[in-house]
Amino acid sequence: MKPTRVSLLGVLAVLAGVVGYVVTSAFYDDLPPLPLYAPIFLIVLAGAEGYTAVTTAGRLAGRPGTQPIHPLTVARIAALAKATSPVGALAAGAYAGCLIYVAQLSSPHARDDLRTAIVGVVASLLLTVAALGMERVCRVKTPKPPAEDR
Repeated sequence: MKPTRVSLLGVLAVLAGVVGYVVTSAFYDDLPPLPLYAPIFLIVLAGAEGYTAVTTAGRLAGRPGTQPIHPLTVARIAALAKATSPVGALAAGAYAGCLIYVAQLSSPHARDDLRTAIVGVVASLLLTVAALGMERVCRVKTPKPPAEDR
């Protein structure tokens, strides 16, 4: 499994942002207000992944007071991280597209949605960073081949 490329996440975020902007601008008057609690789930998930990254790094390093971790568990954590980072990028793009459209409006409904969109962008970016960190912790470190003496 290859590491997630940040450029791919950027492309996903931009595409989701364009789609989010187009959908929001086309249907904003018909949509209910954005729920403020929706981005909170992303924050909780980012916290859980950040905590998992820190504890996994400690267990892999063999720090005192930690138990060894099974290699299959590390592979599962890496797979979770690999799956979560695109989700965070897509959510960040979608919230950003909505944010750009809503920032142009001046109604009270739009101000509430603006606040939710800002929290959503921040929460999505936190999730993406936590997933990339968790994936980085799970990388296999191969020893460098010894230099040949000539």
